[in-house]
Amino acid sequence: MSDTRFTASNGLYVENGQTYLPDGTRANADLCSVRAVVLIEYGAHQAQAERDAALGRWRSVEHPDFVAYDHGDGRIRFLRELDGVSYSFARDSMSIRYPAECAEFFFLVVAREFFEAHPEPEPKPWLDAQPGEVWLLTVNGDDSRIVTLIGFDFRDFHGDYILLRSDSITAGRRIWPEVSA
Repeated sequence: MSDTRFTASNGLYVENGQTYLPDGTRANADLCSVRAVVLIEYGAHQAQAERDAALGRWRSVEHPDFVAYDHGDGRIRFLRELDGVSYSFARDSMSIRYPAECAEFFFLVVAREFFEAHPEPEPKPWLDAQPGEVWLLTVNGDDSRIVTLIGFDFRDFHGDYILLRSDSITAGRRIWPEVSA
């Protein structure tokens, strides 16, 4: 689970394995029956989160009856578990505005929540490098690697007896030929 704090329906919350009152004071043993509600709900919440992770789905925090599945092609399917109705959205369709009375409105709200929680990865232009180009790369925090590609795929580059894997590169910019504005 990504959340470190769970708030139960009675206002008490669990954080780092401890139970707290709504005002932030730690709940003591005198509140056993009230703490039981929190721990039962927390256990159900944990079980649901583990099941969601096992099934590869994301659950909305704001609307927990909605889950999302990644199609793998840029589209995400949003499913309302109460009735099985679903819609697919792509990140670029989030500019569409729907009125609140429209059937897709809650799906769009959940889709926006999903895309805000899953920002687009940073572009990696060095993966499209061409033979003959010279790139200045940051590899594991060291920004002094200069690489010249000579007729082979950048992703398979071996140089100076060091395997340069694309997942170890954190930044890069082409220095030759110069990038035109």
